[in-house]
Amino acid sequence: MILFYTSLLVMLGLVRFAINRRVASLEKRYARTAAEADKLLFGEAVQKQGNSSQKLDTCETAKRQFLLGQLVQKRDALEGKHNAWAQRAEKFSGWIAGVRAWKGRKLPYTMGVLDVSTVMYLIDRYGLQDRIEVQNLLRTLTALISSQ
Repeated sequence: MILFYTSLLVMLGLVRFAINRRVASLEKRYARTAAEADKLLFGEAVQKQGNSSQKLDTCETAKRQFLLGQLVQKRDALEGKHNAWAQRAEKFSGWIAGVRAWKGRKLPYTMGVLDVSTVMYLIDRYGLQDRIEVQNLLRTLTALISSQ
């Protein structure tokens, strides 16, 4: 019973670790993209056309606006993905907490049923029905106990 419960918790912990790594990765990508957008928006001033003219270079301005628009779209998409994965991580952590709460209430019954059904499946799967009989097991156990 403890083996299955521990295995279940380890497996759920590994899945939670993977989900949290995905959230952290998306958060880093979002922060990097937001920093690039801020740098492009508030960074160096737009160059003016020629040495003496006061007009702004329209091509340079259009290019800058286009790049800024692409970065903002990328940032918004990453923000949406990050929020969705963060919600999934929060729900999954709540589900794990619920499974951990089984320990004192449902755990003995649930895991006991899983233990018995797994043992019965393994006996049936590997054809051990003929070798495992209650009378033979009792004789073996009584022989072991009486010899000590």
